[in-house]
Amino acid sequence: MSLNDFLLHNELLPFSGIGKVEETISAQQLGRVRFQATYWRARFQQPSYPQAISPGNQIRIVGREGLTLLVVPMEVKEATAYEDRC
Repeated sequence: MSLNDFLLHNELLPFSGIGKVEETISAQQLGRVRFQATYWRARFQQPSYPQAISPGNQIRIVGREGLTLLVVPMEVKEATAYEDRC
């Protein structure tokens, strides 16, 4: 793929921000996120990310490939004993 082809299909700057996972994203499957009041298909920017991100967690949008957002994980929500008591 030439640099021109890459730039035509990947917009890295206009699509950036924080979104919320609506359908699980994993290395093997696209997920769905809510970003700027719209639902988008999403995949990891680095397909080798070892974990899935489940609904309810926030992700950082770093770009777009066609109609699919490229995302990276943020802190994953996991209940702790302290949170369970509050």
